[in-house]
Amino acid sequence: MRFFFDTQDRLRIADEVGREFEGPSDAVVFAKHLAADLRCLATAVRPQLAIEVVAENAGCIHREPVF
Repeated sequence: MRFFFDTQDRLRIADEVGREFEGPSDAVVFAKHLAADLRCLATAVRPQLAIEVVAENAGCIHREPVF
């Protein structure tokens, strides 16, 4: 199943490629790791920054805040 990881702050950046995972729980775990990576790289705290997990056929299934 393909999932997309859109980044949203003030503007939305759509993931046009996505990644394959066996199920939604694997995609959510990946989003948590991705958010942790972004936290480590950030130079400033941006409270609105989040990663939205979008399933190919189901829409947004999870929103992971970065901060």
